[in-house]
Amino acid sequence: MLLLWILMWMIGILLLLAGFKNTSARWASATTFCGGVGGLSVVIGEQIKPLFESNSDVFQYLLLAENITAFVSDYLTPYSFIFFGLSYSEIVPRKYIRMLQYFLFIPVIGMIMFYPVYPTFVVPYSLATFWVVPYILAGIILLIWSYIMEKNPFTKRSRFYTCLAFIPTMIYAVTTSYFLRIMDIEEGWRYNYWIALFLFVVSITSLFRCGLVGVRLRVQRQSLNYSIQQLTAETSVMNHGMKNDLGLIKLYGEKIKNYAMTTNQVNLQSDIDIILQMHEKMQNTMMRIQQQTKDQKLYIGEYRVVDMVERCLYQSKAKLKDSGIKVMNSMKCDLTICCDRLLIEEVINNIVSNAIEAMPTGGELTIGIAKNRKNVILIIKDTGIGIPKEHFTRILEPFFSTKSNPKENFGLGLLFCYNVVRKHGGKIDFYTNEGVGTTVYLAFPRIKENR
Repeated sequence: MLLLWILMWMIGILLLLAGFKNTSARWASATTFCGGVGGLSVVIGEQIKPLFESNSDVFQYLLLAENITAFVSDYLTPYSFIFFGLSYSEIVPRKYIRMLQYFLFIPVIGMIMFYPVYPTFVVPYSLATFWVVPYILAGIILLIWSYIMEKNPFTKRSRFYTCLAFIPTMIYAVTTSYFLRIMDIEEGWRYNYWIALFLFVVSITSLFRCGLVGVRLRVQRQSLNYSIQQLTAETSVMNHGMKNDLGLIKLYGEKIKNYAMTTNQVNLQSDIDIILQMHEKMQNTMMRIQQQTKDQKLYIGEYRVVDMVERCLYQSKAKLKDSGIKVMNSMKCDLTICCDRLLIEEVINNIVSNAIEAMPTGGELTIGIAKNRKNVILIIKDTGIGIPKEHFTRILEPFFSTKSNPKENFGLGLLFCYNVVRKHGGKIDFYTNEGVGTTVYLAFPRIKENR
């Protein structure tokens, strides 16, 4: 039971560290903490309490601690789990969830009133089953529903692992802790550490790979955020230093050019023209790098997503036609977001441009809009060459590019997109299949309606 307590609390701590601001993560953490307390109760009762039988005062305190922890495990675990399901599925508005927190706590209060924790704690399993089982079944149904209704494949995969982690665990726990005890099989709960180990393995795997309960151990993303800050600072320093040097090159270049023209030295004039052209090219390169890495100031307004997409498609109309790409418009929702229109249109242009380059021999570009309770989701899908697996994890790295013309592509386009979307409080996800195509999901917070 010591192992069960440690594993369950480790999961709870990881969920809190990874997504403390996430309501569903907090309820999932509460579920694992309360479930793990059952193991602590057994440790106190079977391993610690016998050591103090000769000391009646300490023994009574330990008895109280054993009973309280058993109460928390038996009654607050299903209570936490149903609210985990409610918050994770997003079916019920948050203000109603707050009301339900009081209403659904009534059975817990009833249990402690009629079956107090001290001096003897007795769990009426047959009676408790009438509310514990519905709570757990409701939580399970809500988790399954959230998986079925999810359209984003990235989030859907995370929801799948969430269901895989929690549903078998809760079914196993309610079976061993309630149903078997009703049938006078008392020792079945002692094997709960196996399901705790299963929950721990699935949770750790999904936390690092695709996320669990809507959160993820974002080691890579935190590193990326640091890279953006470092890149912005270093680019500013480099731009300042090179700006002075480029200014001197231009100044003395023009002086030499004037001298060559005055003395009618055609060859020298031709050579200095090349130097001045290279100066202009270097200056433009520096400006482009700085533009894509600088900390953007947002000018927020309310804009229709359809209008922004259509403007971007109109700008790329010639490229799309020349490449033989057919645009499939599936934007059925007319949704509005709060954003900096110019920056978001630049993001869309970047993604559309990447899609065009991925389909040199033609293909289909599908653009759609979806929504859920929290976000407006813009979906841009191409039928291009896709991104090789060995490159996929590096697509947001500064200066990394898979394109064939590195002189014109600095590998900052997707990093720019990530930075802009992040500053809008949104998320950008990529789904790619080599030889089949790439889908980009841009999620932006929905405008809160006044009620």
